[in-house]
Amino acid sequence: MALCAALPLCVALLLTQPAHGELRLKPTRVRFVAEMVYHLLQWEPGRDAPSDVRYDVEHKVYGTNSPWTAVPNCMKIHEHSCDLTYYTLDPSLRYYARVRAVLGNHTSDWKRTNAFSPKEASLRLSGQSLTVMDNSIHVQLQLLLRAGNRTVKYDDIQKHARRYRVFIRRAWDNQTYEVWETAPEFDIHNLFWNTEYCISVEPDVASRNIPATRTAEQCVTIGHRDRSAELIPITVSSFAIVFFLLGILGALLVCMYLKKPMRPPSVLKSIIKQSSLWVDQEASSLGSTDAVQQLFLCQKEPQHHGAPSPNREGVP
Repeated sequence: MALCAALPLCVALLLTQPAHGELRLKPTRVRFVAEMVYHLLQWEPGRDAPSDVRYDVEHKVYGTNSPWTAVPNCMKIHEHSCDLTYYTLDPSLRYYARVRAVLGNHTSDWKRTNAFSPKEASLRLSGQSLTVMDNSIHVQLQLLLRAGNRTVKYDDIQKHARRYRVFIRRAWDNQTYEVWETAPEFDIHNLFWNTEYCISVEPDVASRNIPATRTAEQCVTIGHRDRSAELIPITVSSFAIVFFLLGILGALLVCMYLKKPMRPPSVLKSIIKQSSLWVDQEASSLGSTDAVQQLFLCQKEPQHHGAPSPNREGVP
């Protein structure tokens, strides 16, 4: 131990004993600590590792023969983490990552992660936008997530069994209640007038138990009740009822009119009167003709019966 009074000498001794030295320098607890579209690789330094030790990071696709690929921004770094989001975005693939310690010209063995899928990352949303409509709040969830210059949609990663746990807090007494929604756009109805509400949302997948992060609270105020706006539907409904009753009354009057004997119009009455006079005149003219004919017959019949018989005149 006295020989290790000088730090460079101790490091040299550690590196001249590969098995023991590599165990001390090799990173530990190498793992992904990831939330959606932010995949952070983390590790811890080896036991008794010097403060000036550096680290290299590589990655590869699980289940393929592709070689390990170095991460350009994570070579010879002092930090104990590396952002691998850009290299591990495809939700249909699984990925490996590995880390090694570097001290001078010496390196430790690689320490590898378990296979990682973007679907396993903890759930999160970018936020939500709120719009007040009367005493309701319209909520639209923000599903676009950014990774550098790339944009990824939440539902492209979590395609099935999506749902959202909505927290609604009333500001003046901090009373909070929850509702579940399955659509990214919905309304919260029947809220109190002249009251402030704060909304936050936690995504969830019904088929799997995945950690999730709630969005930041966003607050809006329901304004005063507008009484004038309520008069419009009342007035419209009142007019509708009046017109409906008038329609029923009109229908009843029409039915009563149709059931009563109808008096013909004056024009029709004059035509009927003229027609009846003509019929009477015709009848009277026909009657006088018959009388003349009867009179003629009556005059001839006596002459026929009163004439002397030819037989009688021939008898002496």
